[in-house]
Amino acid sequence: MEGSKRKRGRPSEAERRAIDEHVIDAAFAIFRAQGFDATRMDKVAAAAGITKMSLYRRFPGKGELLAEVIERQSAQLQIDIPLPKAIADPIAGIKVLMWTYRERIGADKMLALQRLALTALPDASVRRALADVRARYVAPVDVLVDAAKACGTLPRLPTEELREILFDLLVNDAASLPLHGYSSVDDQRRVFLQRWSVLEKGLLRVDT
Repeated sequence: MEGSKRKRGRPSEAERRAIDEHVIDAAFAIFRAQGFDATRMDKVAAAAGITKMSLYRRFPGKGELLAEVIERQSAQLQIDIPLPKAIADPIAGIKVLMWTYRERIGADKMLALQRLALTALPDASVRRALADVRARYVAPVDVLVDAAKACGTLPRLPTEELREILFDLLVNDAASLPLHGYSSVDDQRRVFLQRWSVLEKGLLRVDT
């Protein structure tokens, strides 16, 4: 009897987290299959096994739901690197960080998420989620860029400008690499090393 009463009561915190994860997974699958505009909240609720009212209590609309999908799925971009050791050799740290970003951003799930987010950019919740994700994964890059500038291994350009150069050279096209017919990770690594050589040869240095 007591067991049945507990089942009819409010779900525990762990149960709520499990339900939320299930909703996020169901939503991502439907967003990927149907696109942002065509996705309906009642279909997400049905796929997640909850009522539409329960879904709306968690997420007021599709934008908020996709924003949470972006936040959860982008957690895999979070990279823990031992910063004191990396700062001792910031160029090596940047190489590790950038190559890891390239590999993770180029994964099928992340490619789908990027394409999906682009179609939903008019939504304010989606834009905020993308800004939050970006802020988290560029933070360690900025630390290493500042360290590399301090020891003279990168030019003394503004940190934000230099970071964007690095991302343009080494990361931002990762999403398109599979579409360009690269057959293996080795091919992607070759492109990475070629582009890094542009920096190492000092072609970005400015005259002082």
